[in-house]
Amino acid sequence: MSVFSGELALQHIAKQVDFGPRIIDHPAKQQTLDYIRELLLPEADKLVVQPFQRHGLTGNNIWASFYPADKSPSARRRIMLGAHWDTRPISDRDSDRKLAAEPVIGANDGGSGVAVLLELARLLSKQRAPVIVDLVFFDLEDMGDINNLPFSIGASEFVRKNRFYRPAAGVIVDMVCDRDLLIPREGYSRDSAPALQNKIWDIAASQQAEVFVDIEGTYINDDHLPFLKAGLKVVNLIHSPFPQSWHTSGDSIERCSSKSLQQVGNVLVELIYTKAK
Repeated sequence: MSVFSGELALQHIAKQVDFGPRIIDHPAKQQTLDYIRELLLPEADKLVVQPFQRHGLTGNNIWASFYPADKSPSARRRIMLGAHWDTRPISDRDSDRKLAAEPVIGANDGGSGVAVLLELARLLSKQRAPVIVDLVFFDLEDMGDINNLPFSIGASEFVRKNRFYRPAAGVIVDMVCDRDLLIPREGYSRDSAPALQNKIWDIAASQQAEVFVDIEGTYINDDHLPFLKAGLKVVNLIHSPFPQSWHTSGDSIERCSSKSLQQVGNVLVELIYTKAK
């Protein structure tokens, strides 16, 4: 089985943070899009950038597919791993009101999920999984509650534009690098995709992945909801209760841990390579 590297994932976070906030009309947005594409393009069997317009905003979803070497009918099963690649344009929960209008740096909220997916892409390029693995990067997740906009705009558009897309399972990875990471069983996932959530927590228990805590978490509005509403089994992996850095200027790489990324990555590797069929 391929080996996930939390250190390499952390480097992907650093790169995103170096670009700057991944917000509309900032150069970092295009730089990050180019960075993701350049890493995926030589490795993925299929790569599509899907532009969309919604609520007067323009975004881009990125969809990379890795096909199994086995061409048998059983290998046509698909699993989706998703993360949002944008960051919040305001630090509205910052205690320093002078910083509240500044963009969130987004090391954890945005950067960490992207980093996990990019590290998984490296593994998939070296060793294909026994199922089709789709890595989907959603834009405009973090515009929620700004000028009455909703969260998960990109994920909603992805579901709307790709009604044919019916993966057997999916996992959204969001805010997974904090030094004090805790991932409980998110509520909507627990209600709508209990078998998949149980499978993930069983893997985590077998690996002694302590960041996965076996308690009932709260209900969180995130990119899994459009998929659950479409009848798809998608589980959300997210730090909860949210860390103090959430939607503040403190969401910096100094709070990120390669050990947290390692545990999350290890669980996902086992899921896609040995437990997905």
